[in-house]
This record gives sequence, C-alpha cells and structure tokens, in this order.
Amino acid sequence: MKRLVRLRGRSARELSARQARHLRAQLGVAADIAVTARRRALAARLEHEPAPDGERVLRGRVDVDDVLEYARQHFGLTGVPREQAASVLRIRYELRSGHRDLDTDAYTRAQDPAAGELTA
Repeated sequence: MKRLVRLRGRSARELSARQARHLRAQLGVAADIAVTARRRALAARLEHEPAPDGERVLRGRVDVDDVLEYARQHFGLTGVPREQAASVLRIRYELRSGHRDLDTDAYTRAQDPAAGELTA
C-alpha cells in the first residue's frame, strides 16, 4: 500500500514538472514570435526609410508585454508572471542574437504597470 501512495506522489510531481516544461516551451515560442515580428517590422521600416550613410541604423524593441500578448493570443495563457516571461525572453533574445538589431526590457527590474512602481 505504501508503494502505491509513493507512486501517485511521484506521478503528481512528474505531471507538475511536465506542465512547467510545457508552459516554458509555449513562452519560448511566444518570445520567438515577438522577436520575429519586431525584426520583420524593422526590416519593412528600413526598406521604406533607408538610413543615410554614416548614420546609425534604426533599432527595434521587443518588450515583455509583447511576449505576454503573443502568449495570450496563441496559447490562451493569461496568468503568466511577468518575471517568468522576462526570463524566457532573455534566453530567446540571447539565443537569436537580438542584441544586433533589437533592444529589450527583459533585463530591467520588473515594473508593476498598475501601481507604476518597481518591484524587485
């Protein structure tokens, strides 16, 4: 009987871990979509407004809010913590070499948009 209880407990932990991995994968896809969308918008803007010689090239910006919005639109995720979305965005931003043409707010401290104050 003890073995049966132990197996149930382990399967619950495994299920929880699997759900966490699935959520993180969905957030990764949402971050990839956000980065790609910003790069496409930037490319379209640069196509119509080429930078003159000697001037800095325009940069795009991908925000944590963009990731949260794409996660909501594509996967129906509404209760994702901002810190978790920022963590995934940092990883995907670095993996996709976002520093070349994009800026992000994923490295700054999280700000509560309702209160307007910084949280650590």
